[in-house]
Formats: sequence, C-alpha cells, structure tokens
Amino acid sequence: MRVSPLKVEPGLLQKLCHDHYEWQSEANASSPAFILHDGPPYANGDLHMGHLLNKVLKDIINRERMLRGFRVIYQPGWDCHGLPIELKAAQLESERARKQAAGEGTPPSPEVA
Repeated sequence: MRVSPLKVEPGLLQKLCHDHYEWQSEANASSPAFILHDGPPYANGDLHMGHLLNKVLKDIINRERMLRGFRVIYQPGWDCHGLPIELKAAQLESERARKQAAGEGTPPSPEVA
C-alpha cells in the first residue's frame, strides 16, 4: 500500500492547523486570553539555531498556557522596519570602505554615510 502525500496532506493540514485552533476557541471561549506577540521572522541575517530555539520555546509556552486553560492567541509579526535591507546596505558599505583602504575600488558614496 502506497500513501500519496497529495491525498493525505490537505486533510492533515486541515486537522493540525485549522481544526485544532477552532477546537481551542470553542473549548476555551470564556477563559482569559493569553496573547503572544511574536516578532518578525529572521530579521537579523541568515537562519541559525537561535531562530529554531526561539520558535520552539514560543510553541512550548503557547501549549503550556493552553493546557492551563487559557485561550491562546498567537500573533505573528512581519514588520521588519527595513532592517534586512539596512543590514545589507551596511555590509556593502563596509566592504566598499575596506576596498578603498586597500587602494582598490571606488570611494564610498556620500548619501550612504
């Protein structure tokens, strides 16, 4: 017997992502709310183990609060306020300044400084 992910995955996704939260909303409707506001994902450079630890700990906290009877509301954040592009611009500028100090490349642009 072969299992096709195309047939199993939609039902599994519905059960794990949607039905679970709908059940929680109905079961804990009169309970006090616990709201976890999460920050933007991966705003400080490339992915590393700290990102995994951050998400796992937040999941543990949410599950623990749900088991204690709270109505858990997880609010993901997406606004990075331009941080990734600012980090990249600073990296490019420092590379350009290093090349200029070594006598190669073009001088840094005045509007970036």
